[in-house]
Amino acid sequence: MEPDLQTALKQAMRVYAQGVTVMTIRTEEGPKGITVSSFISVSLDPPLVLVSIAKTSQLHDLLKAAEAFAVNFLAEDQKSVSDRFAGRTQARDKFDGLKFSQGVTGSPVIEGVRAAIECKSWRAYEGGDHSILVGEVVAAKTFNSKRPLVYYAQQYTTTELMEYPAPPSDMVW
Repeated sequence: MEPDLQTALKQAMRVYAQGVTVMTIRTEEGPKGITVSSFISVSLDPPLVLVSIAKTSQLHDLLKAAEAFAVNFLAEDQKSVSDRFAGRTQARDKFDGLKFSQGVTGSPVIEGVRAAIECKSWRAYEGGDHSILVGEVVAAKTFNSKRPLVYYAQQYTTTELMEYPAPPSDMVW
């Protein structure tokens, strides 16, 4: 990509507000995770989501080979969790001291998140300097009504507090 176009794309994406998520997997060495800004819902039938991972990421190969993963939607009070999984802290083990549970796929679900979606890996595609990982949703749960953590203009922010209905008590997890 031309340097001018690359710069223009980066500047344009800075004004696009994105929810902050942490993608987690279970490995033989223990739980692993990474902060991900490129996450979207793809389809309801079948239920599919997409995560884009830089090929230069230390976890790229593990994430691409994983049989299952979870996407944790961070709440506004979880900036430190985002920083931890984005590599902005010195923590060697990103899960050290962090409370989490094992979801239905075995993937870590971080305590205090707004919601989590668990997936079995469905497809992987080449996407330039990223791999596009598509997961088939097998479980989804909303945990609380905290405001979401949002990344906008190269900083964390949140949304205006709006009335959000409590999740039904009969949700399957």
